[in-house]
Amino acid sequence: MRKVDQHDHLRQRNSLLRLAIITSLLSKASGLALQGLAIPLVYRTLGQQAYEIYLLMTAVLSTIALAQMGAGPGLTLGIATASAAMNRDQESQLFNAALRLTTVAALIGSVILLAVLHWVPPGVLFGESFVNERPTILDVADVCVIVVMFQIVAGVVDSALAGYQQQMFTNIGSMFANLVSTGMLIWVCQSSPTINNVILVIYGVPAVSRLANLVNLYRRKPYLLQAVLRSCRGSYGMLLNVGLAFWAIQIGGIIEQHGGTYVMAHLSTPKDTDLFAVVYRAMSLVGSVSLIVTQPLWPAFTDAIAHKDIGWIRRSYKRIQLVLNAFSIGVAVATVILGPSAFRYFVHIDTAESRPMFLLFGLYFVTNVWTHFYYVVLMGMGGIWRIAMVALSENVLLLIFSVALVPRWGPAGMVASYLLASITLPAWLLPQLMKRALVRLNESIASPLDRGVSMVTK
Repeated sequence: MRKVDQHDHLRQRNSLLRLAIITSLLSKASGLALQGLAIPLVYRTLGQQAYEIYLLMTAVLSTIALAQMGAGPGLTLGIATASAAMNRDQESQLFNAALRLTTVAALIGSVILLAVLHWVPPGVLFGESFVNERPTILDVADVCVIVVMFQIVAGVVDSALAGYQQQMFTNIGSMFANLVSTGMLIWVCQSSPTINNVILVIYGVPAVSRLANLVNLYRRKPYLLQAVLRSCRGSYGMLLNVGLAFWAIQIGGIIEQHGGTYVMAHLSTPKDTDLFAVVYRAMSLVGSVSLIVTQPLWPAFTDAIAHKDIGWIRRSYKRIQLVLNAFSIGVAVATVILGPSAFRYFVHIDTAESRPMFLLFGLYFVTNVWTHFYYVVLMGMGGIWRIAMVALSENVLLLIFSVALVPRWGPAGMVASYLLASITLPAWLLPQLMKRALVRLNESIASPLDRGVSMVTK
């Protein structure tokens, strides 16, 4: 009977994974269409200076997102484990504890961030070219805080759905939100092109789809309401322990995504800052295609470990790595060959003498997809704090390299810093950690008799 159940569960896991990947493809395709339209349209509509403020203030959005802490990946891990054990009470406690933590942390984070933006001169925060932009920055910051607080609290449902391997609901909601945002963005840029309106369209609309998914989740799993008014003290500890590790990973991710623009704004010219920022955003957008496969993998791996299915983990790991390697190499070649002319034609940005930057971007793209895959797989296999320290260290190295290289080589120096930080640490260390994790899994799953035979043969 147990073998039949295991076989049925394997089929269910594979089916959910396929659904998650297919709907993720649709979601990412609509996201690519939205961002592909937004990058040139917003740049041309707002102008160089306003576009740079837009970039910096969307970095503020990501900074406040740190407040999500354990309500993100920590909740996904907890829900996946509790669901595999069919412990509904624990699921309910984790979900409600995450909602409470997120709400409180988002409020505290927003107050701190607004205080910094109001008290610290913009020239100190963002560079000398923004000394006279204080009124605009404060106005945009208020809108950013409101939008992101709503996003964070409503976004708890994304993490819960991932834990249930039901990302298809998140992806479908995201797809519809992207389509609505695309239409609204065209209208806004034609009728009322302000930074606030662009932020509301691109970042506010997706929050509405998350709220709809939250209502739908309660409808399908009403038992999640059981712990709304109860103490969830034990769940807080689990969420904070795992969540703080992912918080460190998130800090590293924010440095990676926005540190380059920040350093360029301080150490280079506005023209070079825009060149780097536009190309980096486009490359990040293309790189997000890999998330179609890797995002559903993490809870699937957690579920496979809970059911001691090491064979499925090994097969999936090898197949997906081959696909991602082929994808990253193809994108890298296209970036080097077509990059300068494509950005000059579509974005109307000066790419003269920028070929070294595109060459470095191509190389970095390969290493970035390589390390991203290992980060995601290892997070699903435990050892979260070890992964967090690697991610944080990589991005500290990025900042160190960039301070040294940007004054000499501008945008190319910034991309070289990303590449060097990746090669120096995670590109070689993460595969070694993966090998050790697989060995530990084998040892934990092996029966006492197997371990005894193994010791004799040694």
